[in-house]
Amino acid sequence: MLSTGLNVAGRSLSKGVCMALRSLFKNLNLFQKTALVTIAVTFLLIFIGGLVRATGAGLGCPDWPKCFGLWIPPTTALELPEAYDPAEFNVFKTWMEYVNRLVGVLVGFLIVLTFLFSTRYLRNMPSVLFGAAAALVLVLFQGWLGGQVVRSGLQSGMITIHMVVAVLILNVLIWTWFRSVKERVRITIGSRARKNLIVTLLVLLAVIILQVIFGSQVREALEMVKAAYPALDRSLWIERVGRIDMIHRSFSWLVLVFVLLFMYQAVKHAGGTALPLLAGLTMAATLLQVLLGAGLVYLGIPPAAQVFHLWIATFMTAVPFFALLMTLQSRPGSVRGT
Repeated sequence: MLSTGLNVAGRSLSKGVCMALRSLFKNLNLFQKTALVTIAVTFLLIFIGGLVRATGAGLGCPDWPKCFGLWIPPTTALELPEAYDPAEFNVFKTWMEYVNRLVGVLVGFLIVLTFLFSTRYLRNMPSVLFGAAAALVLVLFQGWLGGQVVRSGLQSGMITIHMVVAVLILNVLIWTWFRSVKERVRITIGSRARKNLIVTLLVLLAVIILQVIFGSQVREALEMVKAAYPALDRSLWIERVGRIDMIHRSFSWLVLVFVLLFMYQAVKHAGGTALPLLAGLTMAATLLQVLLGAGLVYLGIPPAAQVFHLWIATFMTAVPFFALLMTLQSRPGSVRGT
């Protein structure tokens, strides 16, 4: 009887959470649909950017905005303009970087559309328009910054800034979309528990962002080791990175502590809402990051692990941020979620 009751309660709770999330995503207008597509493609772009970095294709196109002086890059060294050295050409790296740029242009167009469609909110909800405008400004800056990264020859520090701006664009888009659907969020959490959740999520986000920055600096240090010691075995690169790698590893424990705290508070004080689900996704991503981090250290930095390590780090900024937005939109009172 007890087991049956728990199963029924569990199914009811899961159904309630699914209905709560579904209410955010049904009957969307043109702006909301466009913003969601833009968020998805931005997330894809960050994955492709990680792939470019992991495969060393960042200079696959040595100039900007063209690639080897052409708008469509060559497929063989024989097609290169005379001004370029065929020894610099690698068809895989060239096209990898070119696809990265094309998807970047697509994100730019989608953000322009998102901004144009956001004008419908000018009178009733101007914050949506301001958020879309901020995303547009940031993507224009990111395009300019991408050119500077190439012209600098992937200078240390520039890549980290490029990565941070990409994460910022993603989360500005999430905030903008959420502002347009915030009235659909009907969550009630105890006043004290709500304040504790907000503080926990703010600290968690700050720690994750610092961890992303440290991780990007570790990656830059690895590239410097690779350039300085070309004959050194790949598995030994991490030993020469220095203090930043130890800071990065130590911060992973801090991330885990605050994710556990977030999960505990969400389950205890916001059961029946989408927050425990978001906490569970964050926990799953954190554990996967730990496994990938171990793989980076003990399996000789395999490129595939680097890509997913970066991509999941981006996911780990977006999910707690979305949870924070939902918590801020909640109302103090007895726990309730629809």
